[in-house]
Amino acid sequence: MTAFHHIGITVSDTERALAFYAGVTGGAVTGPLVKSGPAVEAATGHAGAEILLSFVRLADGVMLELAEYRGIGERRIDPDTGHAGAAHPAIVVDDIEAGVARAAHLGHRALSEVMTATSGPMEGFRYVYVLGPDDVRVELLEAPHGTTTADVASG
Repeated sequence: MTAFHHIGITVSDTERALAFYAGVTGGAVTGPLVKSGPAVEAATGHAGAEILLSFVRLADGVMLELAEYRGIGERRIDPDTGHAGAAHPAIVVDDIEAGVARAAHLGHRALSEVMTATSGPMEGFRYVYVLGPDDVRVELLEAPHGTTTADVASG
Protein backbone atom coordinates (compact mmCIF):
# COMPACT_ATOMS: atom_id res chain seq x y z
CA MET A 1 0.00 0.00 0.00
CA THR A 2 1.20 3.50 -0.80
CA ALA A 3 0.12 6.57 1.16
CA PHE A 4 1.13 10.20 1.42
CA HIS A 5 2.74 10.81 4.82
CA HIS A 6 3.92 14.44 4.71
CA ILE A 7 5.21 17.29 2.64
CA GLY A 8 8.23 19.22 3.88
CA ILE A 9 8.44 22.99 3.49
CA THR A 10 11.61 24.90 4.36
CA VAL A 11 10.70 28.09 6.22
CA SER A 12 12.62 31.12 7.42
CA ASP A 13 10.57 31.67 10.60
CA THR A 14 9.04 28.68 12.39
CA GLU A 15 6.71 30.73 14.57
CA ARG A 16 5.27 32.65 11.62
CA ALA A 17 4.90 29.50 9.51
CA LEU A 18 3.19 27.59 12.33
CA ALA A 19 0.76 30.48 12.89
CA PHE A 20 -0.18 30.36 9.20
CA TYR A 21 -0.37 26.61 8.53
CA ALA A 22 -2.00 25.66 11.85
CA GLY A 23 -4.26 28.71 11.68
CA VAL A 24 -5.52 28.01 8.18
CA THR A 25 -5.91 24.24 8.63
CA GLY A 26 -6.84 23.92 12.32
CA GLY A 27 -4.26 21.11 12.41
CA ALA A 28 -2.56 19.82 15.55
CA VAL A 29 1.02 21.00 16.06
CA THR A 30 3.98 18.90 17.20
CA GLY A 31 7.25 20.65 17.87
CA PRO A 32 9.38 22.45 17.32
CA LEU A 33 11.99 19.73 17.69
CA VAL A 34 15.70 20.50 17.30
CA LYS A 35 17.65 18.09 15.10
CA SER A 36 21.41 18.18 14.44
CA GLY A 37 24.45 15.96 14.21
CA PRO A 38 26.03 13.62 11.68
CA ALA A 39 22.76 12.02 10.52
CA VAL A 40 21.20 15.43 9.82
CA GLU A 41 24.35 16.60 8.07
CA ALA A 42 24.39 13.46 5.89
CA ALA A 43 20.70 13.70 5.02
CA THR A 44 20.76 17.41 4.21
CA GLY A 45 24.26 17.81 2.80
CA HIS A 46 24.86 20.77 5.13
CA ALA A 47 27.75 20.52 7.61
CA GLY A 48 26.85 22.05 10.97
CA ALA A 49 23.15 22.27 10.15
CA GLU A 50 20.63 22.49 12.94
CA ILE A 51 17.01 22.07 11.94
CA LEU A 52 13.99 23.22 13.88
CA LEU A 53 11.24 20.76 12.83
CA SER A 54 7.55 21.26 13.44
CA PHE A 55 4.61 19.26 12.17
CA VAL A 56 1.00 20.24 11.51
CA ARG A 57 -1.22 17.12 11.36
CA LEU A 58 -4.28 17.52 9.16
CA ALA A 59 -7.63 15.81 9.69
CA ASP A 60 -6.72 12.95 7.30
CA GLY A 61 -3.43 12.28 9.15
CA VAL A 62 -1.16 13.77 6.47
CA MET A 63 1.34 16.19 7.93
CA LEU A 64 2.97 19.41 6.88
CA GLU A 65 6.60 19.35 8.03
CA LEU A 66 8.04 22.82 8.55
CA ALA A 67 11.85 22.91 8.65
CA GLU A 68 13.85 25.96 9.65
CA TYR A 69 17.55 25.45 8.89
CA ARG A 70 20.00 27.20 11.18
CA GLY A 71 23.77 27.54 11.00
CA ILE A 72 24.12 27.24 7.23
CA GLY A 73 23.52 30.82 6.08
CA GLU A 74 20.28 31.88 4.48
CA ARG A 75 19.77 31.00 0.85
CA ARG A 76 16.45 31.68 -0.70
CA ILE A 77 14.87 30.12 -3.78
CA ASP A 78 12.07 31.61 -5.80
CA PRO A 79 9.13 29.30 -5.00
CA ASP A 80 7.13 30.53 -7.99
CA THR A 81 5.26 27.45 -9.22
CA GLY A 82 6.23 28.28 -12.79
CA HIS A 83 9.81 27.22 -12.02
CA ALA A 84 10.85 23.59 -12.50
CA GLY A 85 11.27 21.90 -9.13
CA ALA A 86 8.89 24.23 -7.30
CA ALA A 87 6.02 22.62 -5.42
CA HIS A 88 2.94 23.78 -3.58
CA PRO A 89 0.82 22.21 -0.86
CA ALA A 90 -2.87 21.80 -1.71
CA ILE A 91 -4.98 21.66 1.44
CA VAL A 92 -8.65 20.69 1.62
CA VAL A 93 -10.62 22.93 3.97
CA ASP A 94 -14.28 22.63 4.94
CA ASP A 95 -15.10 26.26 4.09
CA ILE A 96 -12.87 28.00 1.55
CA GLU A 97 -14.11 31.52 2.35
CA ALA A 98 -13.31 30.94 6.04
CA GLY A 99 -9.87 29.62 5.08
CA VAL A 100 -9.17 32.71 2.98
CA ALA A 101 -10.38 34.93 5.84
CA ARG A 102 -8.10 33.14 8.36
CA ALA A 103 -5.15 33.54 5.98
CA ALA A 104 -5.94 37.26 5.49
CA HIS A 105 -6.20 37.75 9.25
CA LEU A 106 -2.66 36.32 9.49
CA GLY A 107 -1.44 38.74 6.79
CA HIS A 108 -1.53 36.41 3.77
CA ARG A 109 -3.59 37.31 0.73
CA ALA A 110 -5.45 35.27 -1.83
CA LEU A 111 -4.01 35.64 -5.33
CA SER A 112 -7.42 35.59 -7.06
CA GLU A 113 -11.08 35.09 -6.44
CA VAL A 114 -12.21 31.58 -5.50
CA MET A 115 -12.66 29.50 -8.68
CA THR A 116 -14.28 26.15 -9.48
CA ALA A 117 -12.50 23.42 -11.45
CA THR A 118 -14.58 22.35 -14.45
CA SER A 119 -12.82 19.19 -15.62
CA GLY A 120 -10.39 16.44 -14.70
CA PRO A 121 -9.80 14.91 -11.27
CA MET A 122 -10.43 18.28 -9.57
CA GLU A 123 -13.82 18.82 -11.24
CA GLY A 124 -16.26 20.48 -8.85
CA PHE A 125 -13.58 21.51 -6.34
CA ARG A 126 -13.50 25.19 -5.41
CA TYR A 127 -9.95 26.50 -5.13
CA VAL A 128 -7.78 29.53 -4.58
CA TYR A 129 -4.08 30.12 -4.11
CA VAL A 130 -2.88 32.07 -1.08
CA LEU A 131 0.60 33.55 -0.84
CA GLY A 132 1.85 32.04 2.43
CA PRO A 133 5.04 32.50 4.45
CA ASP A 134 8.24 32.74 2.39
CA ASP A 135 6.07 33.37 -0.70
CA VAL A 136 5.02 29.71 -0.92
CA ARG A 137 1.85 29.40 -2.97
CA VAL A 138 -0.64 27.37 -0.93
CA GLU A 139 -3.71 26.03 -2.70
CA LEU A 140 -6.84 25.91 -0.59
CA LEU A 141 -9.49 23.51 -1.86
CA GLU A 142 -13.10 22.94 -0.91
CA ALA A 143 -14.54 19.59 -1.98
CA PRO A 144 -17.74 19.50 -4.04
CA HIS A 145 -20.94 19.77 -2.01
CA GLY A 146 -21.78 16.45 -0.38
CA THR A 147 -18.17 15.18 -0.43
CA THR A 148 -16.53 14.68 2.95
CA THR A 149 -12.86 15.04 3.85
CA ALA A 150 -12.78 11.23 4.24
CA ASP A 151 -14.08 10.85 0.67
CA VAL A 152 -11.31 13.15 -0.59
CA ALA A 153 -8.63 11.27 1.39
CA SER A 154 -9.78 7.88 0.08
CA GLY A 155 -9.61 8.98 -3.53
